Amino acid sequence: MRITRKLAALGLLAALCLLTLSCAGTDTAPVERRVLLLGVDGLEWDILGPMMETGRLPNLSRLVAEGAWGEVRSLEYLESPMIWTSISTGKIPEKHGISGYTRKPWSKRDGVVLTADYREARTVWDILGEQGYTAGVTMWLVTWPAEPVNGYLVSDYVKFDWDSGGQGPEDTTFPPELIDEIKGMVVRRDDVPDERAAEFIVGGMPDGDEFDARIGALKSFIAVDETARAIGLHLAETRPTDLTAVYLAGVDLVCHQFWVDAFPGTGEPVSEEESRLFGEVIERYYQDADRVIGEFLEFADENTTVIVTSDHGHSGPKPKGDKYAVGIAMHDPSGFIAFWGKDIAGGTELAEPSVLDITPTILALYGLPVGEDMDGRVLTEAMAPEFLAALETSSVTTYETGERSRLGEEEAGAESPVDGQVKEQLRSLGYIE
Repeated sequence: MRITRKLAALGLLAALCLLTLSCAGTDTAPVERRVLLLGVDGLEWDILGPMMETGRLPNLSRLVAEGAWGEVRSLEYLESPMIWTSISTGKIPEKHGISGYTRKPWSKRDGVVLTADYREARTVWDILGEQGYTAGVTMWLVTWPAEPVNGYLVSDYVKFDWDSGGQGPEDTTFPPELIDEIKGMVVRRDDVPDERAAEFIVGGMPDGDEFDARIGALKSFIAVDETARAIGLHLAETRPTDLTAVYLAGVDLVCHQFWVDAFPGTGEPVSEEESRLFGEVIERYYQDADRVIGEFLEFADENTTVIVTSDHGHSGPKPKGDKYAVGIAMHDPSGFIAFWGKDIAGGTELAEPSVLDITPTILALYGLPVGEDMDGRVLTEAMAPEFLAALETSSVTTYETGERSRLGEEEAGAESPVDGQVKEQLRSLGYIE
């Protein structure tokens, strides 16, 4: 199904490219460089392609038509924390230290939630900061406790209810006082009105309480992305940085919760009424994510390169005996990536890009050397010919020259009062037992 739908989408996108030949900037004179990196968890081509064909994703369609795009290859193991850390470091999990959501059963610290304390590699925003560039990061996975950056960092833990843990949101932002500025933008499930959730449900909110649990889950997903959107847009406007990175989780979350409603027969059966009500949640959420991407694109000027990427795709529950495996089993190793804007080649399909290639490519866009200990490559085919002709690629042995602590098997990173909420969310999605 992936190949057929992708080819069909290509026909439309090729036509769009003919109308937008002026899309890619090619001026290679020294100018200000900005990179906008939007991470959208779980984007799936089999859903994207048909929606692009019918004009329902105008912003993603524009990025593809005017930029360089492809099916991004993920890692062998499809746990989002390790993949998003590979995206931000250019390194495989064996090097960056984030092996999943929690320590594995064979670990001496089985079940401990993996946080930024366990990361053993520098991120692209660390590297850029050392070179004098500013960076702003919003809700990227595995960024708590927040570390100092040359700019700002709002960690992924800002979305949890710290008040229920009996203390304030410690180490949730850098600088620490930033939490006072943005805490009013954090959206909780109960803050999401019925009218907002009804936008994703066929026929609007149903009567009665039969579907309250599923609607509650939907509101939780909306709340997470509304938080990232509000904070990300506010800081992009008030604290512009050379690199802006924002992570949106909702697409992945709704795929886990509503896949069988959209594709009956692919998992544990749901009722006809559930399928009727929730069968369009995924596509409607894709449209909502596309709208949010468009809002961030408003901050892209002529000196901005935009990168939109997922960590993996989705393919539904997997048969396992007389049941179905969910959670990570629903992830597909092929996701979405697009480059657009300054110095990007328009109308270009990328040849097997990898999640490991994003950090090396960002470094090259800034004219910085790539670490020889990184596992990705510079996606030169994404770059405009004039820029590529002037590009002098170089390498450095490693950027791991600082005093980053490495936690051994007997050591523990910081624990938080919201660890229970973290694990509850992971269990609800089938990621842990």
